[in-house]
Amino acid sequence: MYGLLIIPAVDIVKGRCVRLTRGDINSLKVYFDDAVEAAKRWEIEGAKALHVVDIEAALGIGDNSATIKRILSEVSMKVQVAGGIRSLDKALKLKDWGAAKIVVGTIFIENQASLKSFVEALGSESVIVALDHRSGLASINGWRKTTTLSVYELARKAQRLGAGSILFSSVERDGTMSGPDVESIARMVSTVTIPIIASGGASSVNDVVKVALTGASALIIGKALYEGQITLKKALEAARGNKNA
Repeated sequence: MYGLLIIPAVDIVKGRCVRLTRGDINSLKVYFDDAVEAAKRWEIEGAKALHVVDIEAALGIGDNSATIKRILSEVSMKVQVAGGIRSLDKALKLKDWGAAKIVVGTIFIENQASLKSFVEALGSESVIVALDHRSGLASINGWRKTTTLSVYELARKAQRLGAGSILFSSVERDGTMSGPDVESIARMVSTVTIPIIASGGASSVNDVVKVALTGASALIIGKALYEGQITLKKALEAARGNKNA
C-alpha cells in the first residue's frame, strides 16, 4: 500500500479545459470546450481531489473565476485552486466559493513574508505553496521567469511560515509525458516534513509507482489522462499498490 493520492488536473483558458507543454501558451490543446465537464468526468471516474489552474490568471492575460466558481459548485470532491492567486482577497473569495485548498506561488517567492497572512486567514492545511522549478531554481509568473532562488531553500522557508504542503513541479517535464523528475521529487520530500504534491511528466503506471516510492503524498496527472496514455482507474489502482494495475 502506497497511499499516494492521484489528482487530475483541469487547466483553464477561456472556460475550456486545455493542456500546455512546459507552460507554453502557444502549445495549447483543447480537450473540453467546458472545463466543468472535465471536472465532472474525473469525479465520476473516482477522483477524490482535483487540481484546477487558471492559466490566463497565472499569465496575467485573463480570468476564469466564473468557470472555477461553477466547478466548485458542481462537484463534491476536494478542489485545490491555482493560477494567479496573488492577493489574500482573491484567496478568501475562492475559499468562500468552496475551494478546499489555495495554491500560491509567485506572491510567496516575490514576498516570502506574505505567506503568513494567507496561513493566518485560511489555516495552514488550506495553503499550498507552489514551487515550480527548472534545474532546482524557482520559476514564477506562469513559468515565464526563472529566478536564482533554490526551490529547496524556499520549501524550508514555506514550512517555517506555516504552509500546509508543497506543490512541486518540474517545468521541463510538464506536459511532456516523458516521466516524472523522481530524483528531484525525492530530494524535496527529504527537505521538509510537510506533504509534497508532485507534478510533471507522469504518463504510466510505472511512473505512478516511482513517485509513490519517493514518499510524495500526491501526484497531479494532466496530459497523460487526456491523451489516454493512462486511465484514471489504472492510476488510482497503482497508487494504492495494486500489482495488477
